[in-house]
Amino acid sequence: MTNIDQIRAAHALSACSHERLKRSAISSLPCLIINNGLLATVAYVKCEGGGANRPHQVKAMESLADHLKNQGITNQQTNTLSIFANDLANNSPVNLQRATAEALAYFSFLKRFADMNADDNAVQAPIPD
Repeated sequence: MTNIDQIRAAHALSACSHERLKRSAISSLPCLIINNGLLATVAYVKCEGGGANRPHQVKAMESLADHLKNQGITNQQTNTLSIFANDLANNSPVNLQRATAEALAYFSFLKRFADMNADDNAVQAPIPD
């Protein structure tokens, strides 16, 4: 029998094994969700621009959409960020709260499994002799 943390961890690990996600890009998403809300964060990630982090944030948000779909929180048809945002906006306030709480919990796993080596400016400590 698996618990919800195991389900989150398995999905996050699977997402990180398929995509090389930058930890620094993902670590800003929970702060954005707390300060602005999940819907505003999805809109922000969906917008043009954002520099080198934006493609990683889009992949992370798509992974979240898939996870929420698997948990039955969002519609089964959420396969793009536009549809995901529309589904969240037209859902009940309780489901939006549930999705927000689940997003924060999910991103805690996703950022831990993200590849630090995907960071463009990652500084690796020298190996002692």
